[in-house]
Amino acid sequence: MKIEVPGKLYLCGEYAVLRPGSFAIIAPTKRKLWVEAKEGEEGRLSSSLFSPISFEWKKGTFTSSVPPERCFSLFALRLIEGFCRRLTQKSLTLQIEIGSELQEEGKKLGFGSSAAMVCALTRAICFLYGAKIKEEEMLKLSILAHFSWQKSGSGGDVAACLLGPVFYSSFDRNWLLKHLSFDAVFKSWPGLFAKKLSFPSFISSLALWTRHPASTPSLISGVDLPLRFVSRSDELCLRAKEGIEKEDAGTLFRAIRLSRYNLESFSKLNQIPLEGRGVRHALKIADSFEICAKTSGAGGGDCALAIGNEEECSKLSESWKRTGFRVLSEVLSLKEENE
Repeated sequence: MKIEVPGKLYLCGEYAVLRPGSFAIIAPTKRKLWVEAKEGEEGRLSSSLFSPISFEWKKGTFTSSVPPERCFSLFALRLIEGFCRRLTQKSLTLQIEIGSELQEEGKKLGFGSSAAMVCALTRAICFLYGAKIKEEEMLKLSILAHFSWQKSGSGGDVAACLLGPVFYSSFDRNWLLKHLSFDAVFKSWPGLFAKKLSFPSFISSLALWTRHPASTPSLISGVDLPLRFVSRSDELCLRAKEGIEKEDAGTLFRAIRLSRYNLESFSKLNQIPLEGRGVRHALKIADSFEICAKTSGAGGGDCALAIGNEEECSKLSESWKRTGFRVLSEVLSLKEENE
């Protein structure tokens, strides 16, 4: 069987969503990551990104040719399969292959490939084991696997990869650090909320990639979240949500544009390189066209996002391409249900 899961891009709410209960709007990309999974005679994990890894379970203990702590996908596989074994009381031998459109030239695009990988593994392994869990519990299991590895992040990227366009608020990370067990999947998480969204059909999207990947964990580690910044971010996310639900493009675009300026002030305070030289230049070009554009996610230089009508995005695309950027047109999948 093959499970495909999209990447993600943030429209607004970056960094502020790290505060429990604060908001973000995240949308999936049309580019995807996939997992092919089946039962076999021996456990094997393979991908074009690394050499094949063998693994097995003996009397409930996981052993592998590579320590799980050195390979994120193996770490996530161990946790998710362990959950399914415990829930179903089954013992399967799985062969899993991971493929992805979320990298180019061997580098990450900034589309949330680790979150997509976790979501794809969760769906595939739960299906093979026949693990009957609700959508909310699948989200919690995916976040648990992602968070257990890096001990940081909001889970918003996981929510968008799993659910589609989403209005999201984050869980209390201190609470989850105290509940890093399978039982957490069936508990109520303080602050966690996810509502699916469906964008107006006249919205087009555009992304550029600078060919310089960024490290999200290093960027979000230890940031100060001033109440003024978080309150303003929440206000703008609510305004953007209103624009989406009422199909009011003006309200949506203004909210996202103001979100960019709020993030710029925040990045200066925390000395975060939110916009690299290439992205700054790209955003100036978008400003000259009066098109809504901003960094997406933790920033640091890897990609930028623009949204507008089809004609506006087409003009900006040509201009960005002339500067030498890698441009991805109609990058977002903006309907509630992913195909």
